[in-house]
Formats: sequence, C-alpha cells, structure tokens
Amino acid sequence: MIRNDDIEISSKHLVLRVVAFAAFFVLAVTFITMGVTRMGKQEPGLRDITAPADDALPLYQLGVSFRYEFTGSSAEIKVAQETLTGVYTTAMKDSYRLLDPVHTYETGSNLASLNQNPGQIVTVSPELYAILRDAEAKTQAGEGYNLFAGALYGQWELLRYALEPGLSDPLTEPDMAARMQRLREATSDLTNFSLEFLDDEACTVRFTVDASYLALLTELELPELPVLDLGVLRDAYRLEYLARRLAEQGYDKGYLSAESGVSLALAGYEGGELCLFGPTDRGAVSAATCPLTPGRRASLMRAFPLDEEEPGYYALELDGKTFLRHPYLPADGTYRELVSAALAVSDETALPDLCLLTLQAFSCDSRADLPAPAAADDLAVIFRDEPTVVYTAGSRIQPNADYGFTAAPLF
Repeated sequence: MIRNDDIEISSKHLVLRVVAFAAFFVLAVTFITMGVTRMGKQEPGLRDITAPADDALPLYQLGVSFRYEFTGSSAEIKVAQETLTGVYTTAMKDSYRLLDPVHTYETGSNLASLNQNPGQIVTVSPELYAILRDAEAKTQAGEGYNLFAGALYGQWELLRYALEPGLSDPLTEPDMAARMQRLREATSDLTNFSLEFLDDEACTVRFTVDASYLALLTELELPELPVLDLGVLRDAYRLEYLARRLAEQGYDKGYLSAESGVSLALAGYEGGELCLFGPTDRGAVSAATCPLTPGRRASLMRAFPLDEEEPGYYALELDGKTFLRHPYLPADGTYRELVSAALAVSDETALPDLCLLTLQAFSCDSRADLPAPAAADDLAVIFRDEPTVVYTAGSRIQPNADYGFTAAPLF
C-alpha cells in the first residue's frame, strides 16, 4: 500500500510539464486554425454550383448539373460563387415552373395552364411561346416526337419505375398490351389535338383536346396524366433556357448537363470531353469521346443503365431475345431494338434539334432508316448486334480503342 505522505513531487518536473503542455496547446490551436483557414480558402478552377432544396419546389433542382470555372483571389471566388448560385437557383426555379405540365403557379402561365384550360386562350411568356412553336413544328413533321404524348409517356413511366416492371410489360401482359395499343393509336392521331398560336406579339395560344381522347384517359384510369408534355425533349429546352439566363448575367465559363443525357458548354468554356457509353460484359464503358469546346452541345441516349442501380431501365427476356426498356420512347410509343446508344454533337445546332436526332435513331426499325445529320452535326451510333463498333458521321467523335471499340462509317 502506497501512502500519500511517502510521495515527493519535484517542482522542477512540474515546471517542465506546464511548459510542455503550453507548447502542445499552442501547436494544436495553430493546426486547427490552419485547417479551418484552408477549408475556407477558395482555389481557382471548376466548381459545382448547386441550387438549394426548397420545400415549395421539392424536385426543381434534381436531374441537372452545373459546373463553373472561377478565377481570382479566395475572397473574390467566394463572393462570385454565392452570387452565381443565386442567379442559377432563380433560373432553375423559373425553368422548372415554366415547363411543368402538371402544376400551375402564381408566377405565371406554364404548360400545366394549357393542360388545365383546354379550349381557352392562354397568354404565356415569350420563352414558352417559342418553345411551344418549336415543339409543335417537330410534332407535325412526324419524325419521332410528339408534344401531345404526355399520357402515353406517363403510362410507360409508371411501368418503368414499377418494382417488378417485367410482370406488367405489354410483351408479357395481354391486358397491358391492349391498353397500350389503344393509347398509342389515339395519341398518334394528331387530329385529336390542336395547339393554335393566335398572336405572336401577345404570345397567346389555345390548346384543344378531343373529348373522345379525354374519355379514353378516364376509361384507362389515367385522367391525371398531362396530355401536353415536352417529354424526351424537356431537358434540352430547359438547358437552352438556363444557358440564356446565365449569359444575360454575364456567366459563360461553365457547362450544364442533365441526367437524361443532354449537355451544353457555355460560350466561354473549354475543357473536358463528351462521352458515348457502350455496353460490355464489364458494364457500361466509354466507347467514344469528343472534346467539349465553347458552345458545343450534345445529346446522348442509351438503352442500357450505367450501373445496376440506375432506375428507369430494365431488360425483358422472351423467346430467346432481350428487349430493353429505357427513357427514350419514340413518338408512336413502341420501343425498337436496333440501336444501343447514340450521341449527336454540334457547335451550331440547338440542343432540342440534337435531342430529336438521337431520338430518331432510336425510332428506326432498320439501318436504312437512320436520319442523316446536318452538315454542322456529328452523329455516332452503336447497334445492338455490333456492340464494339462505333458508327460515325463526322470526325469529332472518336472511338475508344482502350476498351476495344473500333470505328466504321455510318453512311
């Protein structure tokens, strides 16, 4: 047993301990301060600009990415990033409301305003007026897109995101096949719809739907689905809108992209590359690339997911064949099995036109039906029966030999 009065404390050692503790304390404070300072330091270069969540618009910031290149001092970059985030957030909210086909807002008329007021004259913004004119012209051209196919797209959306989509697929479920056939036929009949542009200056339009079509939606228990919907081209129109808004505020050194596959470089940005993904036994890989230069736009569509966790894709095995389901549904509501992936690139063509070009590739039954790109556009296609060959029209998209992909002329 040790007694307290047997312990002798050295005053010399006590002083050394106090000095050592003080030294370690100073070093700790110094390192913590340096860490905090470094955490707050803003380095020049590319940064993600993220719009904050908003309970009033819970989905507005999803599906779109924006990266911007900053220069200057740490303090200047911090202020610039905060300012740009505010500009971007406002534009994201405005574009989401404008192109929403289901909900109306107090901020002004949108797609939902037309869906909810059939037969009535609606005044829209110049931006929406121009979008509707362009989308309606693409619909009337009959080249793979239909502005009035919102209910048809919506029915497929319900299928693709189901827990077990294969059980309800039209190929395996006769009742669903009959249901989809009726919906396809009615939607393909453009006499069921009318979108009138009454005054270009006042931006007034009138959307009309035949009563028999609305009755069909009610019978199929789909009355809540919108008829007028930008569908596959929605993100393409949205990114063009965002780019204009950013340019108006003097921001041009970044790029926008969407999960749907469209991307757009602002006029002052150069760097990185665009990628055409191809399917392999190891999963999706980079099959071909293209430099991302100022103003360059691109549309990528693929029939396969990037990984097993990506929602909205599924494969169906039937009679020894594999049928792929994906977001890029042709206007007639029928999936084709010709093309595995397609990438369209241009420095001049508007993004919705490039998106339509890739959608047309996904609408083909044979290679002879493939659309020829304009002189300013490049198009690359991977066919399902030749998964390692990148067929190209133009020279900007180059196959990735490191993954075993080779090139061949598309036409």
